[in-house]
Amino acid sequence: MSTNEAGTLTPGSAFADANGIRICYESFGDPAAPPIMLIMGLAAQMVVWDDDFCTLLAARGFHVVRFDNRDMGESTRFDDRAAPTMAQIFAASFAGKPLTPVYTLRDMAADTVGLMDALGLETANIVGLSMGGMIAQEVALSFPQRVRTLTSIMSSTGDPSLPQATPAAVAVITRDSPPDKEGYVASYVQAWSVINGDLIAFDVDRTAYTAGRSYDRGPNPAGVSRQMLAILDSGNRTERLQKLDVPALVIHGTNDPLVPPDAGRATARAIPGAKLVLIEGMGHTLPRSIWPQIVDAIAAHAR
Repeated sequence: MSTNEAGTLTPGSAFADANGIRICYESFGDPAAPPIMLIMGLAAQMVVWDDDFCTLLAARGFHVVRFDNRDMGESTRFDDRAAPTMAQIFAASFAGKPLTPVYTLRDMAADTVGLMDALGLETANIVGLSMGGMIAQEVALSFPQRVRTLTSIMSSTGDPSLPQATPAAVAVITRDSPPDKEGYVASYVQAWSVINGDLIAFDVDRTAYTAGRSYDRGPNPAGVSRQMLAILDSGNRTERLQKLDVPALVIHGTNDPLVPPDAGRATARAIPGAKLVLIEGMGHTLPRSIWPQIVDAIAAHAR
């Protein structure tokens, strides 16, 4: 165990062989408690699920597992495969000639289930944020027997007719990060301040701490490109979601500049019986001030 800057105990990283790759993960809480798998979004390492957020969720009586998606953090990277630039990816997509992905969101869903297998978890509550929400949806669609509940946060059905991200949000998530730590942290903080929106206070210091931690664990720009290809290849899940028979919760901010709130509304409409929780003023981040709302919603749903 180690101690973070807030003084709380955090577990050390562990590794598991799952779905043919090596996944880095950490867990919080009693291993005998009902499990919650936390799936992070595009370009983000598992530490973006803040230690104290995970501890708070575990204190509600859950075994919380966060992990690095493939091609991110300390999980297996696909460095032997091509990684086009973001500009090339979007140019090809706009031209109607999308590039072939190295892997799909279903592959990433299978990673989640493979990690569950490695941890001896027959079923779990699946929680995903942004791209992680898309992966969580795919877990529920492809492996429904493994899912106790589904929680999709600030995510989408993939319907191309839904409102798109603001130009400013697109610009900051597609630009290159500086190679040095100081520049990386500054760029990271500025990007997250944009997608945070301007209605809920942005925590510069906490974001800089997470950025520095992510840099030390190893950023992977090529992995971000490969993950983006998987998102663009995933298509519209609406019709499949309409047949889903899994208890679902959809959480979305009303001020999300990256995945506008209509995407959350569409997700909740698509899934039979889904509950929609809109958080006033929240953008595309998880500010500490709204943790109690999100943790309470997830915990109540998982019970």
